Amino acid sequence: MDGQDEGPAGLIERGALLRIWQSSQADAAPHLVPKSSDRAAWESIDQEARALILSAADAERGEAWLVPRLSQWSDFARTGDRGGYEAVEFAHKRRIRLAVLAAAIDPSPARVIEAADGLWTLCEQSTWCWPAHDDSFSRGLLTTDVDRPFLDLGAGECAALAGWAALILGDALDTEVPGLIPRLGAEVERRILSPLMQRRDWWWENREINNWLAWIVGNVIPAAVAFSAGERRARLLERCVDGIDRYLSHLPADGGIDEGFAYWWQGAGRAFDGLVLLDTLSGGLIRPEAVDGALAGLRELARFPERMLLGEDWVASYSDAEARIGADTPWFSLFRAAHLCGLEETAAFAAGRRREGRILGLEADTVGGIGRMVGESFDARWRTTPPGGAPYPRLAEWGSIAVGVRRERDGESTGLTVIAKAGHNGESHNHNDLGSVSVAVDGVPLLADLGRGVYTATTFSEQRYSLWHLSSEWHSLPHPFGLEQLPGPEWEAPMRPLDDGWSIDLSAAYPWPEGAEREWTREIRLRGGEVIIRDQGAAVGAAGTRIAVVCAGVPQRVGDGILVPGRHASRSLLLVHDPAEVVIETRTTGDPYLQDSWGVEVSRILFTPHPGVDSWELRGKVPRRAYSVHLGEI
Repeated sequence: MDGQDEGPAGLIERGALLRIWQSSQADAAPHLVPKSSDRAAWESIDQEARALILSAADAERGEAWLVPRLSQWSDFARTGDRGGYEAVEFAHKRRIRLAVLAAAIDPSPARVIEAADGLWTLCEQSTWCWPAHDDSFSRGLLTTDVDRPFLDLGAGECAALAGWAALILGDALDTEVPGLIPRLGAEVERRILSPLMQRRDWWWENREINNWLAWIVGNVIPAAVAFSAGERRARLLERCVDGIDRYLSHLPADGGIDEGFAYWWQGAGRAFDGLVLLDTLSGGLIRPEAVDGALAGLRELARFPERMLLGEDWVASYSDAEARIGADTPWFSLFRAAHLCGLEETAAFAAGRRREGRILGLEADTVGGIGRMVGESFDARWRTTPPGGAPYPRLAEWGSIAVGVRRERDGESTGLTVIAKAGHNGESHNHNDLGSVSVAVDGVPLLADLGRGVYTATTFSEQRYSLWHLSSEWHSLPHPFGLEQLPGPEWEAPMRPLDDGWSIDLSAAYPWPEGAEREWTREIRLRGGEVIIRDQGAAVGAAGTRIAVVCAGVPQRVGDGILVPGRHASRSLLLVHDPAEVVIETRTTGDPYLQDSWGVEVSRILFTPHPGVDSWELRGKVPRRAYSVHLGEI
């Protein structure tokens, strides 16, 4: 074990999952999904899923197969653009998975050959890696190095696609296109299985543990089952089990995810996907341990999404996670995870997010791969479980990541909800956001944590914090002496719970000027129908000090306060404050992700407290009277 495996106890004890797996008599001929020849099984799947898959597959059947071009690959190095390649890549993989499932649902020779065509184009691609992750650019290349395949998220997705396709259509493909399955297996071996077993220096399992580890090794499971056997299969699966074990043991015991809500589905959710497969392969040994055994810590992890919910379409956002819930959020993965952990209320909550006419994987993205589509199609509970509502607990706190959510009313989204963020600036997908606060009214965030924009080469480079929405400038936090926060784990802000909020010590969050008194405390409270933010410290009234508040849309001055207009049917938020000079700066979001959550414009309100003061207070509440103001386009 390396140093990554040492440290305080986390969600599960390191090695707990591995020991359970090693104690099992894993099926020598594992059965993860019915073969397409099992007509009773495939004719029993959900009829709506069947119709949706066939319709989507038929819309493209017979068209030319499109794969990414070299110029799109090298654009990442030339211009920083990754979207051009990924758009074609994701659409290509969507068509393959739909063709495979359509051929299983309706196994005509024509459908099987359509799937075979797609799988052949998969084999013929020079790389399965996404350009943003490949290491060939660092070696001066503008092409991928086919002799040195890089195992990243994209390669893992392709491994899973190939594995599920072989498990489902293997016999049919051997009949219609003899030789394709061995070719597919050889490509998986060369690009995925051998590199995984031969190398232990992957950054995602050594230098940094994040969603990559669970996502990649979870995707290798179906590939290992499909394309290996005997001792080789056993060693591959144990490698995958160890990876999920390592990922889970590094998560905190309270189930907090420092990457935010949107990344729960691609980290924790991927780990749960893998655990479901391992439960099947182990003969059902995982679930009892997840309910009340050595893996019971998983229950806290499964509750994370419901606790983050602000309203029907909104969640508490921080790091690179969006505030608005995407239409393609894979709620079935949470449903299945909740059942694994024996959380019936959480499963009902997830079932309450079902939408008629939708199934995972119909979109050209990465959240609904073929494995999740298979699970949703075959799980009769998903369509029959009575839907439950969101719990909306009055208080949800994750001390491990210094995030807190407090609601005005227990069990309701109406009224005020305040979110506080502290911790340190070296988190995965970090923003420089220590001491930041955001506020929702009636379940809709008005004081904003902006979250991510479109990813480019800059996003994960040394210039990351040149992006305006990632810097401390565009977070609702103090700027003593006009200082900005810097990235790195050395910049930290402990958060202490209070009866009605939190106290955040910001004394180690800034590069203070020499000789300055390094003290700043921020209290964030929710009481009596008001959010109260109080900053205290010698620098509050110092020259250059500003206190920023970021909001959606364009706020308006009204009397002695500032009105942040409501949106999406929420009421407005009225801000009143201690004496200060006030400047309002507005800019266009100019980014599809930011615009989806916040609209066309966002603003920051800069308060300059009067000179010499050592404390300053801002209060926010829903106004009792209606204001007649020009709200602009929000």
